[in-house]
Amino acid sequence: MKRLLSAGIAMAATCCVLSACSTTHSTSSSATDTVRLTTGPTQSFQKGWNPFAPAPNAGVSFFYEPLLRVDPQHTTPQKWLADSWAFSDGGRTLTFHLHGGVKWSDGRAFTANDVKFSLDVPLEHPELNVTGAQYTSVDAPDASTVVVHYPKPAFTDLSAFGRRDIYPEHIWATRNLKTYTNPDPVGTGPVSLDSFSPQQITLKIRGDYWNGAFPHVKKVAIVAAQESSTRSLLLKNQLDWSTMSWQGAQQNFVAPDAAHHQYQVYALIGSEGVLFNTRRGPTSDVHVRQALTKALKVDDVLKVMGTGQPAVNPSGLNNTLGRTWIPSDLAGKVLEQDVAGARNELAAGGWSVRGGRLTKAGKSYPLTLDVYQPYANWVDMGAALKDQWKRALGLDVTVTNMPDATFVQKEPVGDFDMETAFTPPSGDGSIYGALAAFSGDNAKPLGKPATADFGRFDDPAYTKLIKEMAAVDPADTAKLARLTGPALDILAQQAPYLPIGASASFADINTSRWTGWPTPDSAQYTPYTSAGPDTTLTLQHLRPAS
Repeated sequence: MKRLLSAGIAMAATCCVLSACSTTHSTSSSATDTVRLTTGPTQSFQKGWNPFAPAPNAGVSFFYEPLLRVDPQHTTPQKWLADSWAFSDGGRTLTFHLHGGVKWSDGRAFTANDVKFSLDVPLEHPELNVTGAQYTSVDAPDASTVVVHYPKPAFTDLSAFGRRDIYPEHIWATRNLKTYTNPDPVGTGPVSLDSFSPQQITLKIRGDYWNGAFPHVKKVAIVAAQESSTRSLLLKNQLDWSTMSWQGAQQNFVAPDAAHHQYQVYALIGSEGVLFNTRRGPTSDVHVRQALTKALKVDDVLKVMGTGQPAVNPSGLNNTLGRTWIPSDLAGKVLEQDVAGARNELAAGGWSVRGGRLTKAGKSYPLTLDVYQPYANWVDMGAALKDQWKRALGLDVTVTNMPDATFVQKEPVGDFDMETAFTPPSGDGSIYGALAAFSGDNAKPLGKPATADFGRFDDPAYTKLIKEMAAVDPADTAKLARLTGPALDILAQQAPYLPIGASASFADINTSRWTGWPTPDSAQYTPYTSAGPDTTLTLQHLRPAS
């Protein structure tokens, strides 16, 4: 998925009505000890599970595991291959103590040398540094201890270890990391390869898995299917589980069999909406940004999007997941339409609307919204925004639906007025990861490529708060909250973006054959089909429906 923020984020799907699909409850499609799922849209699979490949094959996250588990249900990382960790030397040293008794799927013992080897990969091969590793060296003083060294305080890097999988040194040390196909993967994860075909990868649950038993699930079948086929398979009871956003899911999936069809939305800490370019044109004026924000009825936009995301706080955080960080003056709030207030904002900035365009000092300014076309719900968002801005303010905003190649070329250099975006991104699940993108330290001149802060927001007070957050141990949530409150107030007041709805992970579940699925209101893990530890926990808790 484009511009991924965490173990989970929103993949848009084109809505289609599958009224001809059968809802007969047949369980003959696979054995009752096998969970059938998809991990993403694909026509077919190729055999090989090289985790260093630009686009790793389906199932890689079942074989390899990280030291930590990071998910939206917890404000701090949870243990996985590491039982404990601690910073020292002012945040320049991070020490992990590993879980004992872990074995690779070939029976070899998992040790600190495997962790050191894996963490050394981005140091020795910078082109493979996909997680932004900033440490400079790694030590393994004994079989169960790993020490990571940084040149400066690195508290903010902790959550990234939830995305840094660990690989067996005895397999990979003699392999070419870029070319080895890895046809028979060896990992610490809960599975081994059972069988392969271009249309289905079957994984067998290990009997010696270190993190507990799988009482009922014995195999996992990863099915090759595009999104339209995935919807059909779910409706025909030939698939148990998928993770895609589904426009109109309540009508087209849940309603035909509400007893067995579940469409679940797991909100992330960040949001999605509109990013303003704060360096050029009318949107460089906070009054224009606030006017465009106040003019909207967000609930109506979300209904048009049709993927089930809730509204969010004016700061852009999810009100539930962000409750630890949101200041009292913003707590529990969502954006409310205020057309009179929107018009007053324009007047305060010396703007008027003439002929559908913003005008100031006798000059007319067009406004364009760039929409990332591969996300169907964002395309619908763009149409809804255009309609509401016209109705509320008389503005004729040009909406341009762009393919991926065009969008990702224009975005980094700031070549846009407004664009659909993750606002703020959910990042690595941490509050720092969500807010750091808007630090002025990331703001590049227009025309120069940026890696974050594409809207070039640069508020000195905000940047100072982000720098202070970077020096705080993530375990000190009280101190972080004292910094995030003022930062979120600045974002709500300066409006560098317009948050529409929560970023989310989605679960499409058919319970005809398996029960025990988590639900968004009480989940301690997210049922995402390629989320490593959370996928493992989901499978461990399933039980046969009959």
